[in-house]
Amino acid sequence: MKIFKRIKWSYVVLSAMFLLLGIYLVVNPETSLIMICRILGAAMAVFGVMKIVLYFIREVEGVAIRFDFAVGLFCIILGALMLWRAPALTDVLSVMIGLLVLVDSVFKLQVAVDSRRMGAHSWWVTLVCTVVCLVLGVLLVFNPFNGKQVLTIMMGVSLIVDGVQNLCTVVYAAVFVKDVKAAVRDFVDDATAVETTGEVVGEDKPDDGPKAP
Repeated sequence: MKIFKRIKWSYVVLSAMFLLLGIYLVVNPETSLIMICRILGAAMAVFGVMKIVLYFIREVEGVAIRFDFAVGLFCIILGALMLWRAPALTDVLSVMIGLLVLVDSVFKLQVAVDSRRMGAHSWWVTLVCTVVCLVLGVLLVFNPFNGKQVLTIMMGVSLIVDGVQNLCTVVYAAVFVKDVKAAVRDFVDDATAVETTGEVVGEDKPDDGPKAP
């Protein structure tokens, strides 16, 4: 559960950065693309540092099944590139953000499908958010908009929706893990009661019939 908590908080931080940057772009659509590129690059670098820190403080058994170091290093390199070469990347910035949203949405699509297969009741919420993000990501990649400010607003909206989607996924996962823990605890308690008393908990005792006076 410690691993889950650390993953949860890294997602919360990433989602908060997406939300803040998205809100800023919607409120200030006149912001230069160079500034947007540098802000996003700084956010990627900070997230990369967090992933590497998580790698070194995680238990050994958790390290083997995660890729925090590789992901963190990739984010730092990408963030540094966006900071250093921001003027040269402005023409493809919307494509980069669109691809980021698309890749994240593909993973969330599997989360929605897995939730449906496990019988979760709110799986469709994740599915709806994922479809919206997929549409926004495709629009950013192909950029059918006229004018820089419209494109900037769409980038902001995409980041906001993706951030909200990540937060909803984290909350849903936390509730699901809590329910699983409660179900396991109840099962263990019932099994312990059966082992101790030899009776199945909640099962009525057989009626021996009327007693003789």
